[in-house]
Amino acid sequence: MAKNKKAETEDAAKPSGKWKLIILILLVVLVLAGGGAAAYFLLMGGDDPEATEGEEVVAEQEATAGAAAPAVALGPMLYRPLDSMTVNLSAEGPVRFLRVGVTVMTRDEAVAAAIERHLPMIRNDFLAHLAIQDYTKLNTPEGKDALREELAEMLGAALIKAGEPAQIEGILFTDLVMQ
Repeated sequence: MAKNKKAETEDAAKPSGKWKLIILILLVVLVLAGGGAAAYFLLMGGDDPEATEGEEVVAEQEATAGAAAPAVALGPMLYRPLDSMTVNLSAEGPVRFLRVGVTVMTRDEAVAAAIERHLPMIRNDFLAHLAIQDYTKLNTPEGKDALREELAEMLGAALIKAGEPAQIEGILFTDLVMQ
């Protein structure tokens, strides 16, 4: 009889198969809910204004510690197209004319306004530089990339010379015809 009472108390202390299944299901649901919540906050949690301010402050502190210019929050890309420019190429060869359409990329509205104010000076510099191009160099992808970089440097130098901001992201060719 003592053995029967001992066996009954051990059976009562052990959870039945139904309870084990319920506990297991609850644990799985909790883990899935926690993973879903974590994924939501990681993917959608960038809209917290307090967190954004803190990140901007940290980014600004890092930039001022390592560089002379303070960090500027990146705004939307602005595209400022310039009218197409046609020049006579000075070198003799199969190509005598070059027509180039250029669009300037910047994130600063002040730069776009400065380009508009100083457009005659910028076009003059671009036309003078385009007229001395060599067809054989310009006909390669490397030559086009080099010309794009040269024009960006010239534009930045012209804006700095005029006392304007010169944060140029790049130059895009919208038209490039050699004839």
